[in-house]
Amino acid sequence: MTDWYYHDPAQGRVGPLSAEQLRARYADRRVQRDTLAWHPGAREWQPLERYAEDLQLHTVTPDASQPPPLPPAQPAAAPTASRYAHAHARGAPPPKQGLSGCAIAAIVAAVVAVPVLAILAAIAIPAYNDYTIRAKTTAGLVGAASAMQRAVGEFAGARGRCPGNDDFAPLVRQFATIEKQATVRFGALANGNCAFEFTLRGNSAIEGRTWLHEAHRNGGQLDWDCSGGDLPDRYRPPACRAR
Repeated sequence: MTDWYYHDPAQGRVGPLSAEQLRARYADRRVQRDTLAWHPGAREWQPLERYAEDLQLHTVTPDASQPPPLPPAQPAAAPTASRYAHAHARGAPPPKQGLSGCAIAAIVAAVVAVPVLAILAAIAIPAYNDYTIRAKTTAGLVGAASAMQRAVGEFAGARGRCPGNDDFAPLVRQFATIEKQATVRFGALANGNCAFEFTLRGNSAIEGRTWLHEAHRNGGQLDWDCSGGDLPDRYRPPACRAR
């Protein structure tokens, strides 16, 4: 036989009861379908409705002449303003005023947020400055560099040597007319590899810095390395940063 328990707002836990006894209390309206009930083996308290099939509540008709269970007792009313006024008149100290929980939480959140915002600003502002410089200088040179690589490759393939600025004088003049953030110089490195180098200007962070593009022979073609020069990696396109 299963022992049953139910929760009564006035008495607390009631039981153990047999299923028949619990049905009888349901019939006289001492418990209702939303009354919390439990039996050994159940994980938690559940409304009696959940156990309707186990208890065969469909066979029971509550007695409508009986009153339903009493609601939980209400907590005592807080002292009224007039009572405080009366107590103050007798010389009793007035109730203490303090910060509410919400106000304290807001203050704590503000205190914590200040250093967090400072850290984020310390990270975000320099990163944005780097992005701005990169967008105005090296990002605008990527297309020109690609065209110059093709031109150097074609010249070296046809002439058997690396071009210099004199060989590309029209190209150098056109570049100077269009591009105000850099100058370009063509030539050969000490190892014999063809190369061209941008010298950047227009911003104090990169003024005079160099960005070198060096050609390496790979069979019948040229592979280009754009990680040379003394330009810091943070101002270069990702493909041209030191690995």
